[in-house]
Amino acid sequence: MATQDEAEKRPAISDTHPKEEVFQLTTREMTKDEDHLATLGYKQVFIRSFGMFENWAATFLFGFAMYTGGPQAAFSNWTMVGGLSTIVSLAMAVGAASLVSLVTQILNIVSGNRCGASYSGAYVLGGQEYGPLLAWLTAWYNWAGWLTIVPGIAQGNTNFFVSMLEILYPTSAVLKEGWFAWCISALTIILAAIPNCVSQWTIRHMLRGTVYTTVILMAFYFIWFPIAASRRGGFQPASIMTTFYNGINTAVDSEGNTILQASDSYCWVVGVLFGAWEFYGYDASVHLSEETLSASSVVANGMWTGSISTWLLSVLTLIMVLFCMQDFMGIVNGTYPNNWAEYLVQLVGRRGAAAILAVTWIDGLLCTGVIFLSAQRITYAVARDGILPFSRTFSKVTPTHHLPVNAALLMVVLTIAICAAVIGSTVAFSAITAAATIGTNLSYLIPIVARQTIGRKHFKPAKWNLGAWSIPVSIIASLYIAFLFVVLMLPQLYPVNAQTLNYAPIVIGGITAIALGGWFLPFPFGARHWFEGPKRTITEVELVGVQVKEAD
Repeated sequence: MATQDEAEKRPAISDTHPKEEVFQLTTREMTKDEDHLATLGYKQVFIRSFGMFENWAATFLFGFAMYTGGPQAAFSNWTMVGGLSTIVSLAMAVGAASLVSLVTQILNIVSGNRCGASYSGAYVLGGQEYGPLLAWLTAWYNWAGWLTIVPGIAQGNTNFFVSMLEILYPTSAVLKEGWFAWCISALTIILAAIPNCVSQWTIRHMLRGTVYTTVILMAFYFIWFPIAASRRGGFQPASIMTTFYNGINTAVDSEGNTILQASDSYCWVVGVLFGAWEFYGYDASVHLSEETLSASSVVANGMWTGSISTWLLSVLTLIMVLFCMQDFMGIVNGTYPNNWAEYLVQLVGRRGAAAILAVTWIDGLLCTGVIFLSAQRITYAVARDGILPFSRTFSKVTPTHHLPVNAALLMVVLTIAICAAVIGSTVAFSAITAAATIGTNLSYLIPIVARQTIGRKHFKPAKWNLGAWSIPVSIIASLYIAFLFVVLMLPQLYPVNAQTLNYAPIVIGGITAIALGGWFLPFPFGARHWFEGPKRTITEVELVGVQVKEAD
């Protein structure tokens, strides 16, 4: 049965419902997860069939960047950012595990067993006065962040695929064409969307496939790489870990002299993006929570185990990659779309490099599907709460498998269009990835700050909470996100011109303008006149006669 606290959260049944109608309802059972979702005002529409393994996979695979600032900066920045992100994910897991509070602190946000929980948390913390605005902004930043993650991952995976083709067919001119890369990216997105529109079975096996391919890649890194390095040029000395390379600021004057336009310290700071572009999106498990069995515990475990395993494995992998490297400057000056291809050619030869890149592309395709899954779910969530235009259309689910296919179609159209905007432009691609990082992190920052300010009077700690560590963790998380925000706005290449300008501020400014514009538009269009926060999709009458059963 539902606990007394859970029952008190539900609004009382309106007196407008005749008592006879109430008594005629048939007693039925709800799972604890379904009952918890009902306390938030939502009827469960997705099928819960995902377990621990799948949610772990959803936050496990966020790519592998190569280097920024050389091995020294890469290793230190990756280790630092990974550690900070792991702390954040642990704090999130504490909140996600709660069965009592609607929302706990940052990253101590209760999933509420529903996708879109981050902006629901912002709504609760903001109260009646500020909650709707905070929820509106959080939803837009989170949705825009996940919207841009998908084309970023797809474009990065395309670079692996095209690099593989260039290794196999070095004289092919079509591989250099921007339209060809766009076609591959578009195909990647379509293939990633298909499993998410078929059934829970295909989604579950897609998620498991990402782990299988990663295990294969780990075998390459830790078995094949050291053997190949020992047979070729040998291993790098320990000094490789202190090798610093500033490759973002060199220019040549009219006399052929090299000019340094940015300091090594600046390069080091920009190098933080090496980890920042990878360690985010740890709310992915939350977006799958409405379909997860025993979500209150499984989702939380998926967050912290995914983050910790990613961090530890990636640090070990990075060390192995650095010590097996053959020619650092040759890699820096490589001509392939992804310099990782040059690394592989040097180490395992052309055929070996092509084989590894093929597996990497398959892994990236599955990873894109996982990212698409979260983006699709947050699209459904914001549409369900009336935030997107044409929300009624995009919040529909299929009658058989209960999947938000319309939300998936919207994501396919928008993400392919974004890919078209970055054809042949490294700068545009960087702006998209920066926008993804900024958008998602801002959606985390709003509830974090609200929790320690205006949300203090609305906040009720869960049974598992950070206690005395709550304020320090929130401060560290806020400062970390604010730091990332500044770094992501900085130019990443010099000299700064139309071709090297960082367009991330323009992208984020556009998202902010859309969100605020949609809020302050005159009546009846402005959301401030009608948006009251997350909508209830379950009626009080539907809760009468419900018995909550224990999970199996």
